[in-house]
Amino acid sequence: MVHGRGEQVPVCLAEGQLSDRGSSLYVTWPDGHRSQYDWQWLRDRCFSPRARADREKQWKNKKQLWGADIAANLPTFDFPALLTDDRALYDFLYGLDTVGLVLVQNVPRHLGQVEKLANRVSFLKQNVYGAEIVVKSKPDDVRTSEADSTRHLEIHNDEPYYSYAPGVQLLHYIEQTKGEGGTSLLVDSFNAAYQLKEEDPEAFWLLTTFKIHFIHKKAKHKAHIRNICKIISLDDQGEVQRVNYMMIARDSIMDVPLDQVKPFHRALKAFNALLYHPENCLHLKMKAGEMYAVDNGRTLHGRTAFNPADGVRHLRGGYLDWDGVYSRMRVLKEDLGIQ
Repeated sequence: MVHGRGEQVPVCLAEGQLSDRGSSLYVTWPDGHRSQYDWQWLRDRCFSPRARADREKQWKNKKQLWGADIAANLPTFDFPALLTDDRALYDFLYGLDTVGLVLVQNVPRHLGQVEKLANRVSFLKQNVYGAEIVVKSKPDDVRTSEADSTRHLEIHNDEPYYSYAPGVQLLHYIEQTKGEGGTSLLVDSFNAAYQLKEEDPEAFWLLTTFKIHFIHKKAKHKAHIRNICKIISLDDQGEVQRVNYMMIARDSIMDVPLDQVKPFHRALKAFNALLYHPENCLHLKMKAGEMYAVDNGRTLHGRTAFNPADGVRHLRGGYLDWDGVYSRMRVLKEDLGIQ
């Protein structure tokens, strides 16, 4: 056991020699080879329970749970600054990681802005629709998806039918309906999941244990995509890791024992009630020239109905993978000297 900087670092040697010279540990191995190790390098790789716990905290930022009252303190950023200021970009990505919802203002009201911001981070993720998603209200006889309708759009996250679903969604408002409705519904599903665990443990157990099928089948795109997953996924520490919730894409196939089918549907109903609870569901009427970014595995979104006579609702969206986001955050953190 070697001491350094107040730490105890276990070192195993066979007939080797150790020497401590200030900030480094020198080792002469049995074959005569000599090595030098910085104390911080050793500390970062220590096997002690404390060091392992510290690394776990450093690996992922603590999630900040929220409800509808986040409207008074919503993380908000300036679009031009995100394109030029690295610190602003880092803070934007940090808020996206910890809160799961950030608002961007002063976005030019023309095409290509989603890609501009995405390229500052990494690059847009492709899917069957392409790289950039178009949402534009249309009459029911010509629309191609529920997103293009003027009806109420149920709370959901995008593309749970992909086994490697998008990590982040960007949504840019180019035009917004002028009248009532067309309001975005945004929910921290992690917050609702923990509430379900507290209020209805059986429902929480069911949604974290059994899997359901999500499906996306479009003849136009020659696509038949299917994923089997849990509504609420937990990590190895028992913490909520991801929520998959898109009922319009849920298949009728369920990997649930027969005697659990009714309890499972009851659990879904209980979770749905929490998602729509007024204290949990944020109603945010976005303006043209604004954009929001969400953690797609956490923050669910939907929309209230609106009158097509009140104008077109035109949005452009796109997706990022968390690997690209975290990579950019680490590089920015090092470049900016953020501790």
